[in-house]
Amino acid sequence: QMRNPQSLPELRFVHRFGKELAAAEVYLEKYIAGAPMFRDDSLLYTAWNLHYGPVFAKNKSENFNDQRMVLKAKTLLLEECTLTLMRCNNMSLTVPGTYDPASEIVLIASFHREADIRKTKKRPRQIRIKGSDGHDYPFILKGNEDMRQDERAMQLFGLIKLLLSRDTETARRSLTIEQFPVIPLSSNCGLAGFYPNCEDLHNIICHYRSANNMEPYYEIDLAKSYSKDWELLSFPEKSKLFDMIWNKTSGDDLKCALWYKAPSAEEWLTRRTNYTRSTAVMSMAGYILGLGDRHLANMMMHERTGKIVHIDFGDCFEIAAQREKFPEKIP
Repeated sequence: QMRNPQSLPELRFVHRFGKELAAAEVYLEKYIAGAPMFRDDSLLYTAWNLHYGPVFAKNKSENFNDQRMVLKAKTLLLEECTLTLMRCNNMSLTVPGTYDPASEIVLIASFHREADIRKTKKRPRQIRIKGSDGHDYPFILKGNEDMRQDERAMQLFGLIKLLLSRDTETARRSLTIEQFPVIPLSSNCGLAGFYPNCEDLHNIICHYRSANNMEPYYEIDLAKSYSKDWELLSFPEKSKLFDMIWNKTSGDDLKCALWYKAPSAEEWLTRRTNYTRSTAVMSMAGYILGLGDRHLANMMMHERTGKIVHIDFGDCFEIAAQREKFPEKIP
């Protein structure tokens, strides 16, 4: 049975398909009421042909259009997705990842009305929780992904961070790993603390190129000019293509972007040092963990300090080197 509709999309669905689904339910109840050995299968065919089938076809067509609209959308309204979450106020639960026995507990006061849609492959949602201390706490809500491995990775980084702080030489150089809270909600979804004032390296390079009248995806354009199906080329052909792109590009976009973003030479030197040290530490930690999938969108840079913050730890223990499609061959 259909539960009482609450959100506007649910109301629209019930208004459009409620009668057909209710009629189909009558046939299903008659089928279930019959003795197991003597049930009339024609009741199922009638329910599908007269009611479920048309509803399924219409809904599939409309969902296709809705999905295209969602792909273009930048924000979602909670009242259209989950009224239950929208109505949660002054809860007795702490804001995820903020519990500290030495500090005052921060409780969940409310959830912000809008959720931003990230432009990455799985399109996670960025939600904001207002704490009882008056501050906003942003989180990334990820679906169809097991966040328990990310949580274990954060625990490992915490151990490495502790060891680095106890060594005189590494502590003197301020070698550390940037961490953020990871809260698995189930085996296929969870929350990741949104590291503030960060931008991924992909966006930094694209913004620099656009500001200087350069094509943001110049390398891909070169690859397509070489072959439209460049991803399907053999290894020798890919190697030749790589050498061609390497010789036609400077590879100094990030260096130039950091220089232009720095307000002074002193600040640039500090950021460059932090970038180098944080990258070195994370490279060693990633090697120990067998971490893969390290593309530019998975590496964030803190705007003020220049430190590198890695996200998305789904490909650990060298699993990226063993996947069937596009395995990572470089250690």
